[in-house]
Amino acid sequence: MISVATAKQIINSHSKTLPTIERPILQAPGYALAQTIVSPIQFPAFRQSSMDGYAIYYVEKEKTLLIQDALPAGTSQQLTLENGMAIRVYTGGPIPDGADCVVQKEYVNLINQSIQIQSDRIVQLGDHIREKGSDLEKNTVLIEAGTVLRPAHIGLLASAGITNVPVIQKPSVAILLTGNELVQPGQSLQFGQVFDSNAFAIQAHLKQAGIENIAVHYLKDDLNDTIANINAAVQEYDLILLTGGVSAGDYDFVPAACIKAGIEQHFHKVKQRPGKPLFFGTQQNRLVFGLPGNQGAVLSCLYQYVLPAIDQLCGTHTIQTTTARLKAPFKKTIPLTQFLKGYYESGEVTVLPAQASYQLSALGKANCWIELEEEWTFIAAQQEVKIYLFI
Repeated sequence: MISVATAKQIINSHSKTLPTIERPILQAPGYALAQTIVSPIQFPAFRQSSMDGYAIYYVEKEKTLLIQDALPAGTSQQLTLENGMAIRVYTGGPIPDGADCVVQKEYVNLINQSIQIQSDRIVQLGDHIREKGSDLEKNTVLIEAGTVLRPAHIGLLASAGITNVPVIQKPSVAILLTGNELVQPGQSLQFGQVFDSNAFAIQAHLKQAGIENIAVHYLKDDLNDTIANINAAVQEYDLILLTGGVSAGDYDFVPAACIKAGIEQHFHKVKQRPGKPLFFGTQQNRLVFGLPGNQGAVLSCLYQYVLPAIDQLCGTHTIQTTTARLKAPFKKTIPLTQFLKGYYESGEVTVLPAQASYQLSALGKANCWIELEEEWTFIAAQQEVKIYLFI
């Protein structure tokens, strides 16, 4: 068996960044930007009004000014302001050449075809004028490479006229479930059978991480069937997740099947609970995980190894960690790294009941995994521990 830290290092060393693809900006949120994007334009591209009002010469603010014309937002007309005149302007619309301030419409008295600024109003040089390039100059950086795109980034890209961006591809995933006892929810449950929850839990996490290309296959507890399915999966998918069949029972074929299918084994068994029988191997750049069958162990390994590997593959940041104070003391009885279902609130974390890997009831309340280090035996109340927040 190897340590948790060593297992993570091995997986990280084999998780190579996936190729770059181009996506329309509306399909890019959640993807990591593959290249730095610079603005192809300056913004604003023209002198622009930030207010509905009148463009004037500042030195003429005390005069009665004739209304020369109007420049509504969206017009392509260009005007030069004449002396003794004012031009009606609108929010987002252009400013006439020569004008050096805008007086908002509420500050003026309209007299026939003239305006007069109210005497109690303060008007400053440059008021309500957005100068060309005052937000962004052409060829300045919009978004740095490696940024995971959010909706606000999409608006920024659109404002610069950009419709497609280069992003790091997300992995395709095959989920291979072993176990003759598994029945899909919605079917009749016979004696000795259990409803499969792993495929649903794994898919939900993958979809939350933005993974779209997911296939699910149910395998017989048969060595040759397992080998055939692994062979098929590594031809098509970047990431293969097998659940169950990784321990040492008579029907636990996964490690042997992986090796016979040409998977290079990097480790099998980690000093942890739950999830001790974890298997990891590769075939070229394909990553293969053999996860235990109990859902508690599956989800623990998903957070510790699978989702971080996905982040490494596509430059995302799915897993968020922090530290918290343990609310009550806890005695650890095993010389392994232990991951416990916890509830985190206001800087404190509570160890929930029902910690066995087959027990699912605590997952209804849990919002994190608590990590207790291998060498710890007793953790006092208020001691800081590392936690992994649920996505």
